[in-house]
Amino acid sequence: MLDNWDKPLNEVPLVVVDTEATGLYPGLGHRLTEIAAVRYENWRPVATLSHIVYPERPIGEQASQVSGLTDADVAGKPLFADIAPELLTILEGAVLVAHHAPFDANLLSLEFFLSKHLHGRVDLPLILQPRHPAPANPWLCTLQLARRLFSFDKNTLSHVALKMGIAVGRAHRALNDVYVTAEILKRMARELGTQQNLRTVAGLLHAQGAAIYSQPPPDVSLPAELAELVAQKAAVQVRFLGKKGVEERQTRLLYAHEHRGVAHLITQEIPGEEPWPVPWEQVLGVSVPIPSSGTDDT
Repeated sequence: MLDNWDKPLNEVPLVVVDTEATGLYPGLGHRLTEIAAVRYENWRPVATLSHIVYPERPIGEQASQVSGLTDADVAGKPLFADIAPELLTILEGAVLVAHHAPFDANLLSLEFFLSKHLHGRVDLPLILQPRHPAPANPWLCTLQLARRLFSFDKNTLSHVALKMGIAVGRAHRALNDVYVTAEILKRMARELGTQQNLRTVAGLLHAQGAAIYSQPPPDVSLPAELAELVAQKAAVQVRFLGKKGVEERQTRLLYAHEHRGVAHLITQEIPGEEPWPVPWEQVLGVSVPIPSSGTDDT
């Protein structure tokens, strides 16, 4: 309820968040590589989190060029599941802030879900409730505010910062971008308060179009037997319609997700390798391979 946030920014906890990922499409198996979060109370930083995490898959070439992170940088780093309790503590009771908040919000929701689904590591009531998104906090988006209430010729984080006279530093590294986003919001709030009388969190959430919330965990409708195999993360043989006609591939089911309205099975043949997302509409059959008896019956 926006009524809960009908207070000036300096009277509510704010957590500014930034993430880096292996690519742009979590619905196709992309994962988090870096996260930073700074909690502000009365605009004073009171808690900071900054971690590179192991994404359990390679980083895409384009994403690596943007963030500067390589597979060697993330090798041996903690899983998101390892840092999730610390992150939830920092987020508690706060309004969350990001530049392009829907991406960060939904990437984090997926990571919390996978922490439980893949590793059983985050046994917190918040994310054990069925269909409960985590985090459940509302998000304020400086990108949406820039698009709706300002007239920048481009709305990228670095360009908005430049136009507002804010030093950028090393762009596309999470903690640096958190500090830049925080300063952008602070200056936006000052200007909007003076010019448009937008002085409360609720007012800013309304002005950006609506409060943004993380999507609930993936809930792709699958046949019961297949849903059970996904729950078990089973090794399976997938028969599908590929570029060369009907093909078969042995892989391991990780989870099911949607990308642009199309359901995909996210699979991975070997842990740590590139996932294989297969559109559900192209799947012709999924079966569990029969183990070899290990004897010669000839």
